[in-house]
Amino acid sequence: MVKIIMSEHSTDQLATLITQRWQCLRQMRELGRKQSELIATGEMESLLKLLAAKQKILGAIQAIERNLDPYHREDPEQRTWPSPEARAQCAQQSADCRLLLEEVVRLEMQNEQLLTHRRDEVASQLQTVHTASLARGAYQAQQSSPSHTTSPDLSTNFIQGSAEALTTNEGLDIQR
Repeated sequence: MVKIIMSEHSTDQLATLITQRWQCLRQMRELGRKQSELIATGEMESLLKLLAAKQKILGAIQAIERNLDPYHREDPEQRTWPSPEARAQCAQQSADCRLLLEEVVRLEMQNEQLLTHRRDEVASQLQTVHTASLARGAYQAQQSSPSHTTSPDLSTNFIQGSAEALTTNEGLDIQR
């Protein structure tokens, strides 16, 4: 088994990359929280700008992860750190990154649900407006048609028909 011994520069670079990842994840968390607010208030223009900012941070995180990839293949015990404190600080920040990532993922899932709910509400409102518009159009068409002004409405026909049936006993077989 070949053991890779890392130089101080490599652990310095590792610590720098972990710090950069931590900073990006903190930004993503804050943007995720702001995204929730924008979805709730329906500020779509601001939301689109925020999503563009998040995309840039995601690109930075991907670049950091590519730079961290060689460190994942190393034996952490073989790394040479400038001090035990530097190693402990990097380990703590790495653990914090895991927690931040979990929070960012949770926020993303919540925001997706909020956005889906908001979309469904808007679709329902649009359907209601469309239905009301159709009803209004049909009512206006009925009001402006020539047959409407010369013929009695349905309730008048029903009342007249019922009155005639009562006076002639039409349809009633009382005598038998």
